[in-house]
Amino acid sequence: MRGVAILTEGRSGSNWLGSLTNATGLMGRSEEWLDPAYLRFDPRTYDDLEKAVIEKASTDNGRFAIKLFPRHLAWCKEKFGKDFLFEIRRKHGLEFILLERRDRIQQAISFYRARMSGMWTSRHEGKVNPRSVPYSFADISQAYFQIDRSYAFWRSYLQLAGLDCRQFVYEDLQQDPRPYLEAVADYMGVQVPEDTANSRFTIQRDSLTEEWIVRFREDAAAKGAIEGIGEMAVPRTLDNIARFALKRPLIRKRF
Repeated sequence: MRGVAILTEGRSGSNWLGSLTNATGLMGRSEEWLDPAYLRFDPRTYDDLEKAVIEKASTDNGRFAIKLFPRHLAWCKEKFGKDFLFEIRRKHGLEFILLERRDRIQQAISFYRARMSGMWTSRHEGKVNPRSVPYSFADISQAYFQIDRSYAFWRSYLQLAGLDCRQFVYEDLQQDPRPYLEAVADYMGVQVPEDTANSRFTIQRDSLTEEWIVRFREDAAAKGAIEGIGEMAVPRTLDNIARFALKRPLIRKRF
């Protein structure tokens, strides 16, 4: 089998690009398959995980696509003691795509609003209306630094493993995503359909986003990067309560 691993972080345009490749029916099914919530299955062993992920991520022509954030690899390592990508590339042909977003402030604002509202795409209902989420310089700052750490992680991961990748920037693809589709299709050994412009997702950016960008820049000019310095406070989540009881490391990331 042959597939692609899209290495990125949330709010990078990966849902939109994935919807375009998925719509072809030839380039795998790109999604966060290392998240049990998407997998809809809680694997007990690594072999169970790998089998389920490949099945979910594959199209009938034997091509697969998996979108990963650094936390997905961390989860797999903690649960099974395995580097998922290392295991997969030993058994299958695997191309790496590094997808970034140039405007990190806009990405951080989008990340924070999605996390607090639960509305990660235009197709999600969410917990609350994204416009009702309160502005928070501290939380957006933390999201900003986390996003940058995630991209740095992927670059270091690829360099340490001696792996090549194809690199794309979301803003460069907004007007014409075809270079991305052509790169995936080239590796998959399939043709890109003529009609590739339609996606089931719509842009979630709104006037509030633009207002927050101005406000965040003003706050950053007045306060500096103080909210991004040091370790984050440990979130009070059910997962962390269970980890504390089991004397396992607590998760500090909020996003």
